[in-house]
Amino acid sequence: MKFLKFEKYEGIGILTLNRPEKHNSISNEYMDEFIEFLNFAEKEPLKALIVKSAGENVFSSGGDINYFLTLTSKEDAFSMALKMHNILSRFEDLEYPTVCMINGSAIGGGAEIILAFDIRFARSDIFIQFKEKEIGVTTGWGGTYRLVKLVGFNKALELLLSAKRIDAKEAKDIGLVNEIFDKSVLMDKVMEFCHRFKDDDLRLIKHIKRLAKESQHLKREDGMQLERILFSESWMFGKREKEMKKFVEKG
Repeated sequence: MKFLKFEKYEGIGILTLNRPEKHNSISNEYMDEFIEFLNFAEKEPLKALIVKSAGENVFSSGGDINYFLTLTSKEDAFSMALKMHNILSRFEDLEYPTVCMINGSAIGGGAEIILAFDIRFARSDIFIQFKEKEIGVTTGWGGTYRLVKLVGFNKALELLLSAKRIDAKEAKDIGLVNEIFDKSVLMDKVMEFCHRFKDDDLRLIKHIKRLAKESQHLKREDGMQLERILFSESWMFGKREKEMKKFVEKG
């Protein structure tokens, strides 16, 4: 692939956005590579997927302006947005955990991209900016929907209307990112997190993600029913019995 690089270590996948000379701006060809990767990733038995960027300063600057200038009609814009919506929803729907390592600033559509992953760990000196309003459009890649879910209506509207830059600390304070780390340890911290469950049963990891994800939307009784079902299934995976026997043997 031209714009993406994939590696795998002990069941942990690492996807690198690899167009640093263009600040990982997203063209139609870039979207096609995302689709190619997702066709692979949806079948690959990973324990987790880390997504990061090549380059030092920018995670992604959003849409490739040269490509965007070719979208001259409402229908063109709608078709592009639909394509990227489907891509990011597929990342969001991967059965295993996804971790976005924000090792550069995320701007415009780049800020929308980072929201599609389950967990976000950011470098302490980056900024995030939803700057779509500055070029006269709304978010187009699912950013408003996901931002409201993460930080609430009031804060989301403030960020979208002001188009202001927020630094990593503020992003953590409002719940936009999970943790922030110094550049020197960011990759180590992300790998440390993922390695905590590298030896776990993939079925258990998928159950935990599914339960957490669906619990956001289910009514209480439906959520409790799903938990009972997945709990009883995981009861028979084998680890529970081994760990209980160890506990009894220690006395």
